[in-house]
Amino acid sequence: MMNKKWISFVLVCLLNQAVMVFAQVPDFPKSEDPLIAPPSERIDFKEEKIDQEFIEITPYYGFYGIDGFSTSNVMGLNLALHLTEDVFFEGNYGISEVSDDSFGGGLTIFTDTDLTYWNVNLGYNLFPGQIFLTRNRTLNSTIYVVGGAGLTEFDAKSRFTFNFGTGYKIFFTDWMDAGFRLSLHSFESDVTGVKEQMFNLEGIVSIAFFF
Repeated sequence: MMNKKWISFVLVCLLNQAVMVFAQVPDFPKSEDPLIAPPSERIDFKEEKIDQEFIEITPYYGFYGIDGFSTSNVMGLNLALHLTEDVFFEGNYGISEVSDDSFGGGLTIFTDTDLTYWNVNLGYNLFPGQIFLTRNRTLNSTIYVVGGAGLTEFDAKSRFTFNFGTGYKIFFTDWMDAGFRLSLHSFESDVTGVKEQMFNLEGIVSIAFFF
């Protein structure tokens, strides 16, 4: 009987000690910060900026294809006035030639094979961006669109012409850029004896200078 009492007393003491131990376990604060922080490194790079001058002169060279006839070389000059960072006006003057060799058989279509055109366009820098040349150097770039109207002169006639196009430029310094452009020139013509709308594709590469 005595042994049972001692055993009960010991069990009660042990249970009481266990409760006291668990009650004294410290409540460690929870940290919202990760145990291992990812390394962060700031990279300083040199970014080429566009000159504050707003006049741009661009000589260009490429191809000009008359709808239904052959494709010839074209060269010209572009003068642009930048109104804002994204909006600009431009004027173009180009020189090319047309050929009726595609008809064969010695058939002469054109009395004058020289072709010239001029147009005035409104342009917009649609997607400005950057090109990373190295870890510390970038070049500004842009994809732009243009559209406008003018005159195309060939075969001793002047034809009212609509044109629109898109191009890409890379700014190598704050006063020079280089790029390419694809344009579509459309006018009404009856050189084949039937009046029809002609769509002429032009592709050029260019180097531009800011003043």
